[in-house]
Amino acid sequence: MAKVTQAHIEARTKDILDAAMRMFARRGIENTTMQEIAREADLSAGAIYRYFPSKEELLRGVFADCTKQNRASFDRAAADTVSPMQALRDIGRSAWSELNAEGARESAMLSLETALAAARKPEELGGPRREMLTAQIDMLGGLIRQAQAAGEIDRGIDAQAVALTLLAAYLGSMLLALQLDERVDTYAVCELMTDMVEHFAPHTGQ
Repeated sequence: MAKVTQAHIEARTKDILDAAMRMFARRGIENTTMQEIAREADLSAGAIYRYFPSKEELLRGVFADCTKQNRASFDRAAADTVSPMQALRDIGRSAWSELNAEGARESAMLSLETALAAARKPEELGGPRREMLTAQIDMLGGLIRQAQAAGEIDRGIDAQAVALTLLAAYLGSMLLALQLDERVDTYAVCELMTDMVEHFAPHTGQ
């Protein structure tokens, strides 16, 4: 029997997670069975359980994968920037541009589904969902604090509150776009939030 490599395991795990996210967005988490996810991932019904013993374990994997993707997107957007403030602008514009990209509707539905699943099963899923959101807030908050240290944002501003506000505006825009479609000008919202952060620059007294 051929030895299963780590690369194969990682690729198959990614296939399962991607299939699960597609199915959860299409049918809802509660209505989706592990067998349906297995078919979507081109696996046998029993094979999926070798990677994820239950739907709850699979959802934890989805949260962890989303955190990893968010980190990678954050790092890409922040690369080659000249300052923390520029990095904030680039990250915001990159994130909001995704709301108009192909698959944005499915991503928004998945976000809503996972939020509801975590709220309904706080003991099993509440922790992983909070960790995913906390990671996003921490990334933003850390960048805001860097901008404060660089003198680009007033040190008296609460970095955590700014990070929460930015994330709330993004998630709110994503969910509103599900129902309002073209009436949600995500670009305009992004520019408004960018302007808001830029107005936190220290006063020079001039």
